Amino acid sequence: MRLRPSPRGASGQILVVFTLALVAAVAMTGLLLDGGAIFAQQRVTQNGADGAATAGGLVIAEHLGPATRTGDQVYAAIDAVAVATGLENWTGEYTDDFGDPIGQPVVSTGAIPSGAEGVLVSGDRAVGTTFSRVLGINELKAGADATVVAGNLSGECVAEEDGCTLLPLTFPVKVPQCDGSGTLIPGGTWIGAPPPSEGGAGYWPIVGAEDLPGGDFVDGNPDTMAILPLCKGSGESTGAYGFIDLLGGMNLQQEIEGPINATIDIPDWFQVQTGTPNSVEDEIELWLHTPVLIPLHNQACQEDPGDTAICSNPGVDPNGNNTWYYVHTLGVFYIHQVFVQGSNVDECANPPGNPTVEFTTGGGFYGCLKGWFVNYVESGPIVPGGGEGADRQGAIGIQLIR
Repeated sequence: MRLRPSPRGASGQILVVFTLALVAAVAMTGLLLDGGAIFAQQRVTQNGADGAATAGGLVIAEHLGPATRTGDQVYAAIDAVAVATGLENWTGEYTDDFGDPIGQPVVSTGAIPSGAEGVLVSGDRAVGTTFSRVLGINELKAGADATVVAGNLSGECVAEEDGCTLLPLTFPVKVPQCDGSGTLIPGGTWIGAPPPSEGGAGYWPIVGAEDLPGGDFVDGNPDTMAILPLCKGSGESTGAYGFIDLLGGMNLQQEIEGPINATIDIPDWFQVQTGTPNSVEDEIELWLHTPVLIPLHNQACQEDPGDTAICSNPGVDPNGNNTWYYVHTLGVFYIHQVFVQGSNVDECANPPGNPTVEFTTGGGFYGCLKGWFVNYVESGPIVPGGGEGADRQGAIGIQLIR
């Protein structure tokens, strides 16, 4: 007797194969979608690590100078930025001025260890999954680390990394919005550079080569692009831009074309120089797609305060003649676009980049620069091995090295 195969057995086999194929397809979809999400979170995590390390490095720089600082202050500074930026499970380790760990962790008690001249901060951010849960993966983590060192500052910059051109164009650390006439908007949103200490405040991230044109983006990463608006200020406003006089005997066009063959010591007060932005667009465009040093200020004064950092007559002179800006940081800025002509300033009100101008018709508004911050330095790069304690000479600053 011949037995015929059961059709039920065949259909059961097909069902098992289909189920396995469906699980595999869902798993592959999950890996693609969740992998993209974790990639997007990587930059956010890196920004958090950069900001946390910068905060800790500032405390160490103060410790290397005349101020008395402790290990718990380093810990608190890092933790405050980590909480504000969502950096989780962070750990810190002290380094020397080359960025090499010295084997001492950052803890919430005790003194800053001898030989500590920098800090390495590592952390992560958890990202919930979607389809990957089929594989039992409920979350993925984006990790990042950053090292900031403190030490003596040299009077020169490193051409290969930072560019040596110093533009006489200063912007405020807090960059607000300005309206169509170019006037500052009171209470408008702002983005800071370098990262501010206020928790939750926005700031431009320090980007790497992958965000610049020719990296992972043909025209650069629009999400990290900065817009530096040329806003006008008056009264006690400190949110305005200004052309400053860096070297006597040179006019504005000559200072922009450079080179400026003089040591510029900061922090210090610098007086504004006469000139209008739409008359120097050609000179600024000489530095397109080039990293340049841009002075960043946090005070404006209508008289020269001299050797003190305290201004008794704050604000911008209405006539634009008697104004001094207190420059304390140099931002290394990659210039991508220049919009300082009346016919093209409307580009400042539109993406890419932020903050965009709230509204402009081109009348009365001076325009903007668009690009990316790739580093922040104070008068020059750190000089590794520059001596300790009383052996240190000159200014002390910090630098993000990796």
